[in-house]
Amino acid sequence: MRGSSAWKNYVPRSRRQWLLIALLGVLAAVVIALFLPSGTDTSKRSADVPTFLPLASQAAAGPGPEATEPADVAVSPGEPQTLDFKAYAEDTARALYTWDTRASSYTQVYAHVRSWWLVLPDGSNPLTMYTQEFEGTGINSAAFAQLSAYGAHRTATVIQTSCDGQLAQFRDHPAPWVGLHVCTMTVSVTDRSTVEPNATAYRVPVSVIVNCPPAATAPAQRCALAGFYTSASRIVY
Repeated sequence: MRGSSAWKNYVPRSRRQWLLIALLGVLAAVVIALFLPSGTDTSKRSADVPTFLPLASQAAAGPGPEATEPADVAVSPGEPQTLDFKAYAEDTARALYTWDTRASSYTQVYAHVRSWWLVLPDGSNPLTMYTQEFEGTGINSAAFAQLSAYGAHRTATVIQTSCDGQLAQFRDHPAPWVGLHVCTMTVSVTDRSTVEPNATAYRVPVSVIVNCPPAATAPAQRCALAGFYTSASRIVY
């Protein structure tokens, strides 16, 4: 009985000791967290990385050692062959919102701009991203098939363009290497059909990412498409 009584008295004391140790550990962790240099806060650093650039923007300035100059990829049909990133971005925006169900299949429309897309060596702009953002223009295979019955066609005109330093988000989070550019455009889109005499006009924003020399990840003599955003939450302003 005495042994049993001693055990009963020992347990609460032991628990109080463990509680005291745990409390001291928590206090120590809080103090350490408060006095750590801000550079060690990795969660904050990752939250500060902009979402409008490829994942390569998380790397240090300049392409990594694994980024080698791609082969001089042939220019795709309709693709602008230029070193003017603004002109390239505007042509991309127009192409994304221009199609005619009377003259092309959905596969042809979908593949047109996709053929311009040059995947970066780090794989940060996969073609799955193209599919997601392309459908953000308001068209997919099912919708295209339905619109084909009405002879639907769409045209687009770029009415305003802002690039790089003109965009606040780009100033806050510059491109990770020289030659990578971002342009955001306001596009005037007009939808028509052969059965509806009245056209429907509206404006949409689109951001286009263009990779140009001297970037080691760009073709040697021209710019290439590295990405675009049509989703409202990802447009660069």
